[in-house]
Amino acid sequence: MHFIIDADTGDQIVGWLAPDNPSEIPKFIISIPGRDDIEISANLLRADIRDFGLHSTGQCGFSIGPDIVPDLAHLPEVEIIEGDNHLPIYRRFQPDHVERKIFLFDCTLIPQRRILQEINNRFSLSYFNSERNGLETTIALIANPFCKSIFISGRSLLLRYNDLLKEKGYLRMALLREPHEELAERLYFLNFLVKEGSADSSFAGYTTGVKSLLEFAANLPFNDQKALTSAFRGTTEQQRRELMSPMTKVFGCDVDEMPKNANVSRALDALADFDVVGTRERFPLFKDLVTAAAGANIFGDEEPVFFQSVKTLAESIAKIGIVNDLLADDLALFKYVDEAIGESLSDPDMLMQGGS
Repeated sequence: MHFIIDADTGDQIVGWLAPDNPSEIPKFIISIPGRDDIEISANLLRADIRDFGLHSTGQCGFSIGPDIVPDLAHLPEVEIIEGDNHLPIYRRFQPDHVERKIFLFDCTLIPQRRILQEINNRFSLSYFNSERNGLETTIALIANPFCKSIFISGRSLLLRYNDLLKEKGYLRMALLREPHEELAERLYFLNFLVKEGSADSSFAGYTTGVKSLLEFAANLPFNDQKALTSAFRGTTEQQRRELMSPMTKVFGCDVDEMPKNANVSRALDALADFDVVGTRERFPLFKDLVTAAAGANIFGDEEPVFFQSVKTLAESIAKIGIVNDLLADDLALFKYVDEAIGESLSDPDMLMQGGS
């Protein structure tokens, strides 16, 4: 998907969107607080987009004016959403929006709804679970030239987007977590999705890249150490690939590349260049560093929710040899980062240079 907002003159918003299928006529949803959504199809012929090869007919532009929204010029808040995948492509900037572009690399699977809602309120456009979008769509979201307030987070591979993020002036941030606890929470969440019958519905986006683990997590004996060990020993090759060091994959691997020692070094080199690096275990510190870098507290008073059941399971799987083998690179990566943050706490100047 490609899109551009050409102008918002107050009484008219003009732009275009070329969907993944270049023969489709895109649809748009106009969302205004307190009103029913308005749905329209592309109503503007864009021969330039057709001639550029992004759309087969050029019927991909839109012009939203008083004929569609009579009081458009007087509405402070208007949002335009792509109709098929429900991705927001434009939202009018509000006085309390943070005028920064941020990409937060966070490998966690379970959604922290209150934190996400707080972030959504602070930015004109916000996109979570970035890994579920294709390469071209993610590039379009990052490169959006019309919006000055964007927050993107997820498990996208850093190597695919790092140069573009730097070119477009994004603050690049990373939030890491102790690998056993991350895996434990991931397995509990996947187990919940299967039992609730949600794995193929509203929660589908959260399973991107871990679909083979749904079957594995469905009947895991969480409270039986011996049976749990047997379950991990019985994993399929694909399940082991999906279990293997997800943080190292995000920060140090290319597409279809499996992590190894060299990728840990690559990940550390990349993180050393980030604006902010933190860990879930030291979230208050991470929040302070993000606030300093962004010039605003984008998390409000919210903090991640921790579950004792996750901590208990993490302690159990930490005793299983095959789990430690699968997480070996993440364990090394997290140890290096956590120790670096610990050292920086004794050197305030080093801490404010990036938190890494």
